[in-house]
Amino acid sequence: MIPSEFKKRLYSFKYAGRGIQEMFRNHANFKIQLFFACLAFIFGLIFKISPVEWIILLLCIGIVLSLETINSSIEYLVDLVSPDFHPIAGKIKDLAAAAVLIFSLISLIIGLIIFIPHFF
Repeated sequence: MIPSEFKKRLYSFKYAGRGIQEMFRNHANFKIQLFFACLAFIFGLIFKISPVEWIILLLCIGIVLSLETINSSIEYLVDLVSPDFHPIAGKIKDLAAAAVLIFSLISLIIGLIIFIPHFF
Protein backbone atom coordinates (compact mmCIF):
# COMPACT_ATOMS: atom_id res chain seq x y z
CA MET A 1 0.00 0.00 0.00
CA ILE A 2 1.36 3.43 -0.97
CA PRO A 3 1.07 6.08 1.79
CA SER A 4 -1.33 8.91 0.93
CA GLU A 5 1.40 11.58 1.33
CA PHE A 6 3.50 9.79 -1.28
CA LYS A 7 0.48 9.59 -3.61
CA LYS A 8 0.03 13.34 -3.28
CA ARG A 9 3.63 13.86 -4.35
CA LEU A 10 3.17 11.57 -7.35
CA TYR A 11 0.06 13.51 -8.37
CA SER A 12 2.03 16.78 -8.18
CA PHE A 13 4.30 15.42 -10.93
CA LYS A 14 1.21 14.52 -12.96
CA TYR A 15 -0.11 18.08 -12.65
CA ALA A 16 3.27 19.55 -13.59
CA GLY A 17 3.33 17.25 -16.62
CA ARG A 18 -0.06 18.57 -17.68
CA GLY A 19 1.35 22.10 -17.41
CA ILE A 20 4.25 21.16 -19.68
CA GLN A 21 1.80 19.60 -22.16
CA GLU A 22 -0.20 22.84 -22.09
CA MET A 23 2.90 24.84 -22.95
CA PHE A 24 3.78 22.51 -25.85
CA ARG A 25 0.27 22.45 -27.28
CA ASN A 26 -0.87 26.04 -26.95
CA HIS A 27 2.06 28.43 -26.63
CA ALA A 28 4.03 29.27 -29.75
CA ASN A 29 6.64 31.34 -27.90
CA PHE A 30 7.48 28.35 -25.72
CA LYS A 31 8.06 26.24 -28.84
CA ILE A 32 10.29 28.93 -30.36
CA GLN A 33 12.32 29.22 -27.17
CA LEU A 34 12.57 25.44 -26.94
CA PHE A 35 13.85 25.34 -30.54
CA PHE A 36 16.63 27.80 -29.69
CA ALA A 37 17.37 25.89 -26.49
CA CYS A 38 17.82 22.68 -28.50
CA LEU A 39 20.02 24.55 -30.98
CA ALA A 40 22.21 25.85 -28.14
CA PHE A 41 22.35 22.34 -26.67
CA ILE A 42 23.45 20.89 -30.02
CA PHE A 43 26.12 23.60 -30.36
CA GLY A 44 27.28 22.71 -26.85
CA LEU A 45 27.73 19.10 -27.92
CA ILE A 46 29.45 20.00 -31.19
CA PHE A 47 31.89 22.45 -29.61
CA LYS A 48 32.43 20.37 -26.46
CA ILE A 49 31.89 23.32 -24.15
CA SER A 50 33.33 23.19 -20.63
CA PRO A 51 31.35 22.00 -17.58
CA VAL A 52 31.02 25.59 -16.35
CA GLU A 53 29.71 26.67 -19.76
CA TRP A 54 27.20 23.78 -19.62
CA ILE A 55 25.99 24.91 -16.21
CA ILE A 56 25.52 28.48 -17.41
CA LEU A 57 23.83 27.34 -20.63
CA LEU A 58 21.43 24.99 -18.84
CA LEU A 59 20.58 27.63 -16.25
CA CYS A 60 19.76 30.11 -19.01
CA ILE A 61 17.59 27.56 -20.82
CA GLY A 62 15.78 26.57 -17.64
CA ILE A 63 15.14 30.13 -16.54
CA VAL A 64 13.86 31.28 -19.95
CA LEU A 65 11.47 28.32 -20.27
CA SER A 66 10.33 28.73 -16.67
CA LEU A 67 9.74 32.47 -17.11
CA GLU A 68 7.70 31.78 -20.23
CA THR A 69 5.60 29.29 -18.27
CA ILE A 70 5.08 31.80 -15.45
CA ASN A 71 4.20 34.47 -18.01
CA SER A 72 1.56 32.21 -19.52
CA SER A 73 0.09 31.44 -16.11
CA ILE A 74 -0.08 35.17 -15.31
CA GLU A 75 -1.88 35.78 -18.62
CA TYR A 76 -4.43 33.06 -17.80
CA LEU A 77 -4.95 34.47 -14.32
CA VAL A 78 -5.42 38.02 -15.61
CA ASP A 79 -7.92 36.77 -18.21
CA LEU A 80 -9.80 34.93 -15.45
CA VAL A 81 -10.07 37.87 -13.05
CA SER A 82 -10.46 40.55 -15.72
CA PRO A 83 -12.25 39.08 -18.75
CA ASP A 84 -13.11 42.54 -20.08
CA PHE A 85 -10.45 44.94 -21.26
CA HIS A 86 -8.80 46.88 -18.47
CA PRO A 87 -5.64 48.99 -18.91
CA ILE A 88 -4.06 47.63 -15.72
CA ALA A 89 -4.69 44.05 -16.86
CA GLY A 90 -2.83 44.91 -20.06
CA LYS A 91 0.07 46.38 -18.09
CA ILE A 92 0.30 43.23 -15.97
CA LYS A 93 0.53 41.08 -19.09
CA ASP A 94 3.07 43.44 -20.67
CA LEU A 95 5.28 43.38 -17.59
CA ALA A 96 5.22 39.58 -17.39
CA ALA A 97 6.13 39.37 -21.09
CA ALA A 98 8.91 41.93 -20.54
CA ALA A 99 10.47 39.69 -17.88
CA VAL A 100 10.72 36.88 -20.42
CA LEU A 101 12.13 39.18 -23.09
CA ILE A 102 14.74 40.68 -20.76
CA PHE A 103 16.11 37.32 -19.69
CA SER A 104 15.89 35.95 -23.24
CA LEU A 105 18.09 38.80 -24.46
CA ILE A 106 20.54 38.30 -21.58
CA SER A 107 20.62 34.57 -22.43
CA LEU A 108 21.32 35.40 -26.07
CA ILE A 109 24.28 37.55 -25.02
CA ILE A 110 25.53 34.78 -22.71
CA GLY A 111 25.17 32.28 -25.57
CA LEU A 112 27.19 34.52 -27.87
CA ILE A 113 29.90 34.88 -25.21
CA ILE A 114 30.05 31.09 -24.88
CA PHE A 115 29.89 30.14 -28.57
CA ILE A 116 31.62 32.89 -30.57
CA PRO A 117 35.12 31.87 -29.41
CA HIS A 118 34.40 28.31 -30.60
CA PHE A 119 33.68 29.56 -34.14
CA PHE A 120 37.13 31.15 -34.44
